[in-house]
Amino acid sequence: MNYFIKRVLMICLLASGMLAVPLSAFAGGGEAEEPMAEEAMAEEPAAEEAMAEEPMAEEAMAEEPAAEEAMVKDTDVSIYGRFWPRVTYNDVSGGDSSTDITDALSRVGLKANTQITETLSAVLHGEWDVDIEANGDFGDARQAYVGLRSEDLGMVAIGKQWNPYFNTIAEVTDIFYHRASPFGYDNQGPFRSSNLVTYANGFGGLNINAGLQANGRVDGGGGRAFRNNNDTAGDADNVDAASVGVSLSSGPVYIGVSYLRQNRDDDELERNYFGLGSSLNVNDDIYLAVTYQYIADNYDDGSELNPYTLDVATSFSFSSGITALAGFFISDPDDGNDLMGYNLTLIKEVHPALDVFAEWVLTDKDQGDNINTFSLGFRYDFDVAIF
Repeated sequence: MNYFIKRVLMICLLASGMLAVPLSAFAGGGEAEEPMAEEAMAEEPAAEEAMAEEPMAEEAMAEEPAAEEAMVKDTDVSIYGRFWPRVTYNDVSGGDSSTDITDALSRVGLKANTQITETLSAVLHGEWDVDIEANGDFGDARQAYVGLRSEDLGMVAIGKQWNPYFNTIAEVTDIFYHRASPFGYDNQGPFRSSNLVTYANGFGGLNINAGLQANGRVDGGGGRAFRNNNDTAGDADNVDAASVGVSLSSGPVYIGVSYLRQNRDDDELERNYFGLGSSLNVNDDIYLAVTYQYIADNYDDGSELNPYTLDVATSFSFSSGITALAGFFISDPDDGNDLMGYNLTLIKEVHPALDVFAEWVLTDKDQGDNINTFSLGFRYDFDVAIF
């Protein structure tokens, strides 16, 4: 009996041992761990997520315009203008009188400055007439140039610009509210010149200004027509004109000397200008200035003329808010047609952007009529930064 019982127990133990293997597999042991591989496969989208992060590189590429934005940020652009309409009455001695709407050289301009390095910048400047006295049309170019400015080496510019000769000697007397200012100089000297290469630099109070005009029309002076850029002189074969000016500023005192040489083929002459300009700020209310130029005209036929001009300009500011501009001028072309005159302008600033003015000019010609001109007008200035 005991033997029988032992055999039964032995069989039960063997049976339970045989069942233990599949039960353990069912419970999660052995080959049942293969789903871990499936879980690993299930984690593969993480790699896809990593691939999904690739657009970050595209975002980095999308940041490239930041360089362009930096360039824009380094560039300052502004638009400016001056509208200068007048009602003018002319009284000619021994002749007829007339009344007309005139203009003292209204203009609209564009300026841009791009900072290339801390000490180097690029400059753009364009300026055009607004012909209020005609039809209000957008007129001829007054200035159009591009330059490179270095704080250490100065500035080089190419295009239509103010002539260095004018900048050195005549700018000091160009204070009047009239298109022919300064009046004596206007009959002989240049203002703006096309096809010009210029160089300017300053050393403390000492300034150097030089220019070379090539393959363009010579701006030989001639008053109102030349201020409107309707040049009448002819082209030279190579260099039309060259000028250099040196000026010194010390406190309230300014003095400048300049030389300009023109080759005027159409007039068959070589013209040499020698100019002097000086100004003095007596105090905050009184300003004095003078411009003198002597000209040597050497014609191809051997003849010679020696014109000269003189302009004296003054400015007085009164406590009432009115400013008075007064002047005396002479233009002697050395051919018997001398011109002399006086002028007075009263200005009231209504707003920093707007002046109201009244002007009187007397022109006395040796071989012509005396002309009294009276004008009333406005001068409106604006200057707005675009970005």
